[in-house]
Amino acid sequence: MGSMERRYFILNRVSINEVEALTMCIGALDTQRYSLDGSQLLIKTTQNDIDTYLNGNTSILGTEYTKEEILTILNTIQWKIEEIL
Repeated sequence: MGSMERRYFILNRVSINEVEALTMCIGALDTQRYSLDGSQLLIKTTQNDIDTYLNGNTSILGTEYTKEEILTILNTIQWKIEEIL
């Protein structure tokens, strides 16, 4: 996997100990994409950032998904407000 290739994760609730590492890896947590109920956080990062800020350890990043899987998940009612016609 290339160092700049995007990697996608969904993380359930962030603990205080993980906030600093995640902020370095993905940016400010309050500017990230959350599920509508706020219980899950989408993480889009690169292998380079994982290696740099997390020493290659993805265990705190939750479940990893492919781009296609993430796009499918983001189109569910947990992540997307249904349009009212």
